[in-house]
Amino acid sequence: MTLESRLPVVFIGPMGSGKSRIGRKVAAAIGVPFIDTDSVVVAGHGAISDIFERDGEQRFRELERQAVAESLAEHAVVSLGGGAVLDPQTQDDLRGATVVLLTVTSAAVAKRIQGGKRPLVADEGIIAWERILEERRPIYEDLAAATFDTSTGSLTELADDIVTWLKEGQVTDTVISVTGADPYDIVVGSGVLSGLADTLGQNVRKVLIVHAPTLGAKANELRESLQDRFEVLLAEVPDAETAKRVEVAAFCWQVMGQSDFTRSDAVIGFGGGAVTDLAGFVAATWLRGVKLIQVPTSVAGMVDAAIGGKTGINTAEGKNLVGAFYAPAAVFCDLETLDTLPRNEILAGFAEIVKAGFIDSPEILDIIEADVEAVTDPSTPQFRRVVELAIAMKARVVSEDFTEQGLREILNYGHTLGHAIEHAERYQWRHGAAVSIGMVFAAELGRLTGSLSDEVVDRHRSILDSLSLPISYPVGRWSTLLATMQRDKKARAGMLRFIVLDDLARPSVLTAPETSLLFAAYQEIGS
Repeated sequence: MTLESRLPVVFIGPMGSGKSRIGRKVAAAIGVPFIDTDSVVVAGHGAISDIFERDGEQRFRELERQAVAESLAEHAVVSLGGGAVLDPQTQDDLRGATVVLLTVTSAAVAKRIQGGKRPLVADEGIIAWERILEERRPIYEDLAAATFDTSTGSLTELADDIVTWLKEGQVTDTVISVTGADPYDIVVGSGVLSGLADTLGQNVRKVLIVHAPTLGAKANELRESLQDRFEVLLAEVPDAETAKRVEVAAFCWQVMGQSDFTRSDAVIGFGGGAVTDLAGFVAATWLRGVKLIQVPTSVAGMVDAAIGGKTGINTAEGKNLVGAFYAPAAVFCDLETLDTLPRNEILAGFAEIVKAGFIDSPEILDIIEADVEAVTDPSTPQFRRVVELAIAMKARVVSEDFTEQGLREILNYGHTLGHAIEHAERYQWRHGAAVSIGMVFAAELGRLTGSLSDEVVDRHRSILDSLSLPISYPVGRWSTLLATMQRDKKARAGMLRFIVLDDLARPSVLTAPETSLLFAAYQEIGS
């Protein structure tokens, strides 16, 4: 990809993130004009604060939209005001540009906006800034091709990094933040594990890497990369769901006890979703909580299991019935770990990505339908895009509802029946295969209740089938599955709860549906 083909380059992000300063440096370095759309508005209509006071925000947004449209027609570097991306037409226009998101911490921005004339934060300052950022973050992350943090370091060096990315087509690490009481970052990219040691910090002395047998060599490489600074132990655990047993957790506790692990030490979950679930539970329960870093090495682990702090083990009665909510200190999604993953494992992981598309981010579905071969190849931009969209969706949800008191329930789409199928199959099925059937069942429930169109239900079947994921299950097993669902942790006061769709990206809760309705939906997926 040539530099010419990447123009216009557009900087977006919250106020105070340095869009204008960095934009000017980048434009000068690559020899193209620089346009600040706020400056365009000011040149034609006066100070922004005066426009707000005289004509109101709506008039300013109209002028801003016009300035953005004109600027995007130029082969230039363009800096947008923080709220410009709110306009739907601007969002559409930006699809043809190279969009760079600049992020910044609230602590850093507090110094930058102090004393400035920013109409939307004039009264509340940094509190208003944080609120506005949370409202706009989903749009920023959806539009961005790359993300750079401007909180620390030299802006000149950062501009140089952006120019290198533009010229060489290099994809930088993406950082997606989970906010709330225990905030942490999810780092997505290739080779991102180089930052793991610094994240562990200076206070950690001992590290336990919990890993599956197939990752023994890579776990040893990770240990060698850390052993100059830490005493590192390895705990090999069984593959897949067989790792999530109390006996395996007890083995990890034994290793930690015999090695004198203290509360200042750390656990790393290095593997697929089952391993990160187990490692999280071990970290949460040892001495009532030690530092946890998750390094998921499967698609499902990256977009789902390792994010959000749900940890747990299985019992004979069901999946994940014993566990704890426990936030990690960080999640590192190193795409290089997927290079040797079998294709059927990648496809199974796509069930969680499809789920994210149906409940929140339809762009995922469009990308899959456009080129299923490209999107399932970990080396392609399409693959990375859908992974980041799914991660960003889950990060937003768990930031708002960590302990699943409300919004987080939507992440269970397809999981109630899916978990029952896993239990019926004695966990020999891949999680994604079971959830795939669960989503079709949930879609059929939505159709039978009159809330979901035939078109959206059929889209479930066609997308999942294109990914070679199952969309049916034997008819004669209903009574067993129903009994398991009634013990599911998502049931409340003895009543089953299902996440269904009222439309694309409009999930809702269906509480205590009639057994006859459930059976009718099951008949629709019967084989």
